Amino acid sequence: METKYSSEDIAAAMSLQIYAHVYTSMATLWVYEYACSFQEEWTFLLQSRWTKVKGLYIATRFVPFLLSIIHLYANFIPNDDPAKCKVLMSICSVLGQISVSFSEFFFLLRTYALWRHNRFVHVFILAFTPVSCFLRSYMPYRAGE
Repeated sequence: METKYSSEDIAAAMSLQIYAHVYTSMATLWVYEYACSFQEEWTFLLQSRWTKVKGLYIATRFVPFLLSIIHLYANFIPNDDPAKCKVLMSICSVLGQISVSFSEFFFLLRTYALWRHNRFVHVFILAFTPVSCFLRSYMPYRAGE
């Protein structure tokens, strides 16, 4: 019995394979980086005061790790249930939005602190952050452009 695959099937399989390799390598590098800095980071987290910014730092640091684990699970565990795939993709979408939002907010706080609480930077951040969020939410994403 001969099996024939179209060029589109082969291209899709190669694309999925590359996708899986990218997430695997990303997870490997993150685990390595977390393992190398674990002692210093643990010491910093335990010895410093617990503040909202520290909580934001922890969330910013570890939400992408959870996102990567869910992507790896979705890629390597065979699953024939479309409902479960939809739930996993919804979780990935929410975690991705949380990760981006927390990272941007943490970046804004760091920028404001590095500029020594400059009033101009403060006004600029307060004026243009809502504008960029508004534009991003109403700009449709078009793949391939």
